[in-house]
Formats: sequence, structure tokens, C-alpha cells
Amino acid sequence: MFQTISMKQLEEILKQGGLFTLLDVRPEEQFLEGHLAGARNLPLALLADEDLCICIPRDRPVIVYCAYGGQSMLAARALSSMGYEVLNTSGGLHSYRGTHFVRETI
Repeated sequence: MFQTISMKQLEEILKQGGLFTLLDVRPEEQFLEGHLAGARNLPLALLADEDLCICIPRDRPVIVYCAYGGQSMLAARALSSMGYEVLNTSGGLHSYRGTHFVRETI
């Protein structure tokens, strides 16, 4: 099982800091256009490869987000079945109105 939180709740978690892994499950191209500060990119399509998931620490919660919330729910379900403690964000980055959004500059 996993818990679902709002993007507003995620903003509070990001403000407080703490020990968690923030995981953006959108495709790399979308991640490079902008993401939440501190997020790691692991596209949903790659979560099926459990060998890639070893880069996700198991000793802390994993917070997943995507563009609108559907992909993060699938990712949360998959990670939860692998034994991770997972928080899914509803609404996705599209509904994010906080201060932790960053754009990559080249």
C-alpha cells in the first residue's frame, strides 16, 4: 500500500526537509524541461527493471510525482510492491504552485 498526498502537502514536506527520496517518473525530456529541486529522474517505463531500482534507497520514504498524477500512481503501486515506503502525489507537477520548481539552464 501507499499513501497519496496533495502537491500542497508535498510543498510543506519540501520546506521542512528531511530524509526521503524525491522521484520524478516522467520521461527524461520532460524532466529536463523542469522539475522539483532535489528530484531524481527515473521514468515510469524503467521501473519495471528492478535492477535500475537499486539506486533508490530503501531506508527512507520515496515520494513520487509526474505531470498529472496517473504515472506516479502506477509508480507508487510498483514501488510499494517492491517493498518501498511510498508517498504518491495527486495532481502532479501540472498542479504544483510551490517554490521548488527549477528549470535546467544550458
